Amino acid sequence: MKHTTLLLAFSLLAFVAKAETSLQERLQLPLYVILSDSDNDINKDLRSVIDGYWDLNEVEYISEADYEELSWTAQNCFLVYQKNQSVEDDGTTVYSEVLRIVAFTKKGKLVENIAGSPIMGYDGENRNTSLVNAVKLLQDKVQFVLYKEQGDSEYANYSQKINSESSIVKLKKLYISAQDLEEGLDYASIRDLYKGEVKIVDKSYIDKLVEQGSEDAVCVIVNKRQTSGFTYVNTKMIVDASTGALVYKDETTSTSPKGFSKKDFKKLAD
Repeated sequence: MKHTTLLLAFSLLAFVAKAETSLQERLQLPLYVILSDSDNDINKDLRSVIDGYWDLNEVEYISEADYEELSWTAQNCFLVYQKNQSVEDDGTTVYSEVLRIVAFTKKGKLVENIAGSPIMGYDGENRNTSLVNAVKLLQDKVQFVLYKEQGDSEYANYSQKINSESSIVKLKKLYISAQDLEEGLDYASIRDLYKGEVKIVDKSYIDKLVEQGSEDAVCVIVNKRQTSGFTYVNTKMIVDASTGALVYKDETTSTSPKGFSKKDFKKLAD
């Protein structure tokens, strides 16, 4: 359907509507996950991860053809998978893949952004873990929006929440893969910069921590996206393995891909 293709491909930066219905009301209804008509692999992966990790409300899976009529009801929320999009509270950085929670007003004519998260950090072998991270983060962002709506959040936006909660990193073990470290960084040089406990491990071990929801672990995710022949955007995040909450984020632009750096460890030490 033409309308559905537009939903899955458009930039949600345009025609943004203000909320006419509270998020609390919307969470009383199912979250409609729109499955692709053409990509069975992402459908299978999304079903597996959402069934395992989404617990804010019930979930129903719908086809692209089902979406349009459901979008006429402002109380309905949808999870959409998109490629080459930014995340609404994340500036203008474009990610290869994102998950987004949206609703519609004016009988489907205006879109309301609720929350979004990038799918990042995988190299073709650990896509499932990247989806787990994205779904957990998305759920944490939705919870933040709900708390803010109810007046239970002291933060104006999610970025403020990240900055405030970065101290959590020092209370847990920080896991990072060697390939995500800046060249030349090792245990000795890290100890000179940061006094928290750091574990340099294989990426597969980090995957296990995230998927099992380890209570005492925070994990580094690095995404190096080439935006032109000469420019990379390096996104560095730390997520709480148990909740999916984002507790650190930094983004830099460079002429070559960069990993988690001395500057990042210094920020954590402050």
